[in-house]
Amino acid sequence: MLDGLARRGVATSPSPGAWFAGFSKEKEETAAHSKLLSKGEHVFEMVTDVVIPSQWDNYLANKRLQIQLADDNTGIKGELVASWRTVAGDRAFKAIHLYKYQDGWNDIDGDRLAKKSCPDFQAIAREGLPTITEQGTELAKAFNFWPSPESRTGSNVYDIRTYYLKPGSLYDWSNYWSRGIKLRGSVRADVPYCGLFTQLGQLHTIYHIWCYTSMADRKACREATWHYDGWNDIVANTVPLVNTMSTRILEPLEFSPTQ
Repeated sequence: MLDGLARRGVATSPSPGAWFAGFSKEKEETAAHSKLLSKGEHVFEMVTDVVIPSQWDNYLANKRLQIQLADDNTGIKGELVASWRTVAGDRAFKAIHLYKYQDGWNDIDGDRLAKKSCPDFQAIAREGLPTITEQGTELAKAFNFWPSPESRTGSNVYDIRTYYLKPGSLYDWSNYWSRGIKLRGSVRADVPYCGLFTQLGQLHTIYHIWCYTSMADRKACREATWHYDGWNDIVANTVPLVNTMSTRILEPLEFSPTQ
């Protein structure tokens, strides 16, 4: 998005324009982000594992066992939504797993206690530790103007674009992207996959996850968005809200619910 702005020399408009439905500047001053901008009570967890290259196959085998055991334990509430590996834009042999907790923080509390009290799960988790060098986790809410992440079939690539916003700019960002997501979806309805903003971890962080059939399809869809009226304005007005940004291309792992 930043490179597109540089090529076109779009000017930044002075005001954010009309706020999206159900939101106002008055509400911004009196309510939390999670209440105004999120969809339902559910919370998402993004787990990132940096894997030792020589241990990649062992890591995948151990992860499958963890997932199977979690499915068999009703106390473990995290629902696996997607599992990916990075193919460009980040370190190789990095896995990212996205979980959904339907009942939000209550499920997260129950999940944590269930895993601690399950000897089999603890044993399998310990067996997998020698395969990784780092593990990180963030908890996030889903934007209410993005679609819910639904399973995709076929051979796809996923683009996770990470934006580190200036504190205090989340509402302006949401105002513009509530319109931007419609324009991207107009190119093809299945391109938008999931939009998240962090609650625990690196705050003021946004994740936009897009689904494409290929890298060439990604290029074509992104270029097609520029033909829609209003896209220039969205790009011009959201770039000043960002401190830094990055993008990674991912492909689904074999056991990922979404492909």
